Amino acid sequence: MTVVTTVYKQSKESISTAIYREIVYGGHLLSLGAASIAACCAIVLGRTPPIELLVIAYLFSHAAYTLNRATEIDQDLVSHPERTAYVNKRKRILLTIVPVFFLVGFALALLRNLLFFLALFIPVVLAGLYSLGSDRLARFAGARRFKEKLVVKNVTAGIAWSFIPLIVCVYFPQISLAPLLLSPFIFLRLLSNTVFFDVRDMAADASFGTRTIPSVYGVRAANVFMQATDMTAFCYILLVTLTGLVPLFASSLAVFPIYSFLYRYASKFVDKDTIRDLIADGEFALWAPAMFLAKI
Repeated sequence: MTVVTTVYKQSKESISTAIYREIVYGGHLLSLGAASIAACCAIVLGRTPPIELLVIAYLFSHAAYTLNRATEIDQDLVSHPERTAYVNKRKRILLTIVPVFFLVGFALALLRNLLFFLALFIPVVLAGLYSLGSDRLARFAGARRFKEKLVVKNVTAGIAWSFIPLIVCVYFPQISLAPLLLSPFIFLRLLSNTVFFDVRDMAADASFGTRTIPSVYGVRAANVFMQATDMTAFCYILLVTLTGLVPLFASSLAVFPIYSFLYRYASKFVDKDTIRDLIADGEFALWAPAMFLAKI
């Protein structure tokens, strides 16, 4: 009986570990975050988030981050060997997923409306310049990829995600100020989030010549930057909601700059990879549930 129990426990642990790795290392958690932000924008617009919109947000986010991880295996091996080993085993599949997910997303968008279809090229272009780059970009900006320039990688990620409110408005189509005013908040949250990951990637970034705030100015400067960014995001979301520019229930998002401070503090004592991969990246998936609860 003891042997059977032990085998059962090991099997249960291996299944839960496999599910965790797929959700977190496979990029699904972050992709759900993009869908969650799209849902928030739809709610602020006064619409029920349609499944089609959430699927498109998920597909584009998953394809963009899969592209980045598949092309960064050597560099990620230094900062996150466990995730890199998982990704490396599936590299061929991942490189197939990228075009398939983009194509399916574009097909669904085209069925909706042409303007929505065209708007989706913005995140795709940014994803390409971020992960792949080009020789022309090197001549123009001094770096082959956006992520090689100081702060530009963080700004690029923030800009890409901050286009979600506009894309949601174009989806319906219904242009409204309220969801568009969420863009600066989204930008600031992504800025803080990506710098937090740069702290872990400091050694790898320095080795591969990727200039980030932690690798150039140190961890203390990065912490000051994240605190300032979180405070700005907190004040901004309260300002636009309390003045009535954005529905008051959206003030529920003010909890996430505080959430950011708490997980950074916890990272001093808890496994740093778990904090980043699960807690930090999982933040965005919590936005829609938090806003939904605040609205009812």
